[in-house]
Amino acid sequence: MINNHSQKLTLLIFAFSIFFTSFVFSKDQKAQRTDYDVGILALRGHAHARQAWLPTLDWLEERNPGYQFNLHTYDFDQLEDAFLHDRLDFILTSPGQATKLARAYPINWVATQKTAYSNLPNKSIASVAVVRGESPYKTLRDINKAKVAAVSEKAFGGFIALQYELDKLGYFNSSFFEKIQFTGPPTDQLILDVIGNALDVAIVPACTLENMAKEGRIQLHDLRVLNEKRPADSVCAVSTPLYPNWTLAMTERAPTYVGQMVAQSLFAMPTDHPAAIAANNVGWMLPAPSINVDQVYKHLDMHPLQKSWGQKVKEWLHENQIIAIAAMLTLLLLTAYHFWLQWRFQRSREELKNAMNDLRRKSTMLEHAQRITIVGELGSSIAHEINQPLAAIKNYSQGAKVRMKRGTTPEEMLPIIEKIQQQVTSASDIIQRLRSLINKTPIEKNWVDLPSLIEDAMKLVDFEFQRHRIHLGVVYSGEPQKIYADVTGLQQVILNVLNNAKDACLSHMPKRTGLFVDLHVSFCDEMVIVDVTDNGVGIQQQEIPLDQAFYTTKDNGLGLGLAICRDVIEGHHGSIRFRSIEPSGCQVTIILPYQEACSES
Repeated sequence: MINNHSQKLTLLIFAFSIFFTSFVFSKDQKAQRTDYDVGILALRGHAHARQAWLPTLDWLEERNPGYQFNLHTYDFDQLEDAFLHDRLDFILTSPGQATKLARAYPINWVATQKTAYSNLPNKSIASVAVVRGESPYKTLRDINKAKVAAVSEKAFGGFIALQYELDKLGYFNSSFFEKIQFTGPPTDQLILDVIGNALDVAIVPACTLENMAKEGRIQLHDLRVLNEKRPADSVCAVSTPLYPNWTLAMTERAPTYVGQMVAQSLFAMPTDHPAAIAANNVGWMLPAPSINVDQVYKHLDMHPLQKSWGQKVKEWLHENQIIAIAAMLTLLLLTAYHFWLQWRFQRSREELKNAMNDLRRKSTMLEHAQRITIVGELGSSIAHEINQPLAAIKNYSQGAKVRMKRGTTPEEMLPIIEKIQQQVTSASDIIQRLRSLINKTPIEKNWVDLPSLIEDAMKLVDFEFQRHRIHLGVVYSGEPQKIYADVTGLQQVILNVLNNAKDACLSHMPKRTGLFVDLHVSFCDEMVIVDVTDNGVGIQQQEIPLDQAFYTTKDNGLGLGLAICRDVIEGHHGSIRFRSIEPSGCQVTIILPYQEACSES
């Protein structure tokens, strides 16, 4: 019994010693850290930040004997770097940077400054757009071309709040914000640069102007605030709504009980304490909610919890690798197919272009051959026409010679010489027509007397028509008027139609008498219509293939006449039609709209 009692007593003493040792060890661990590092954003410079916040840290040390709080001043990037490398226990910064860090890392809010700047003691942060008093810029809308600067693109009250307002108003695009200069702290220098004409517009935090004027560094009447407003009866002029004040936050490095101790000490600071006066506040209060700050960052796609488009794409690609690879392969194949089709199209286009050029060249050669063939067919008629003026010239010359021997005076010889000249001109015209048919010059339109053109064409074929006893006549109706046309082309069409009508009349088997080819020219209001009617063998087919070269019904024909006629008529925006007539024969109708002299075929 005594042994059992001794064993129990020993175990109890051992357990008590372990508990006491762990308690003392824990107490020692808590007591082993007495100094804590506080990082503060120095917007107005490091010296100003130390002057403003050292009294507050002295207050914490006074309220908590044995504890030391070390002040470290940074710009935006330096403060974030110190936090990320776990060198800080507490941070005091703008609501923008504090909110972004709190959304991405475990940070606990401790306390928010109270201010007397407005009816909302926990809100005094805003952006202010400052210009010189005589500046031509009157509103925010006017500063598109201005030289603008801010401390940092990360400064919430010094830039982001104003960017949010301008974006909501839709004043400027991204190129405007890309031109803004970011100079870094101190903020005061931006105001001085505006006064010195180095800047047109400075974007600074709220109350910067008023504080610099209070310090005697500037005169408020030298400067002006764009889109000035005073929300919640703010004593400072601002350009945007008010946002939560600076908030002290605790990192994971600091023990919870120390954070609670710091919060209680700050809440106990009197409103008129020198530490509050130095920091331009009236003490501290419970942490202010940052929902308005979140809304600003979300609107600008800058919130840390928002995933960028690139991040979303990267995650989707990681989750759908097979689909992504298949899509990429498909895209590559489609791209390759596109380039292959483009190459094929380019090659086909070149081949088509070469073929078209070749066809034009051959068409020109064949058209030339067809004109020579027409001239060959008209050879006897042309010879007959030329023989007539030559015979007349011979007779007049012989008569003149006889009269000269008889002593006729020069005055009496003048009529004979004039008649000889008329016959020479007639022969020259016949030769000129022949040249125009053989060597067709580029289309040149002129005002044409259509009856004269038709009668000239009839004269060229009249000999052949008379030789084969085919009556050729023409009738005009309506008020004759000149047309703007290609003389040689129209003459070639008329000759082709007349020769086709003649050949159709001569194709009767057995030969017939009473053959005729009649022309009826009708001058209408908007067009002239030429009907050529014959009593030949007529059309054997229902339709004449005008668009088909080399089509012919003649044994020795080239098959180019109809195609050339089609081209000439279409060049005058006209049309040509064929129809059979009873009991035998054919009627060709040529329609030529009147054209203005400035229009081109």
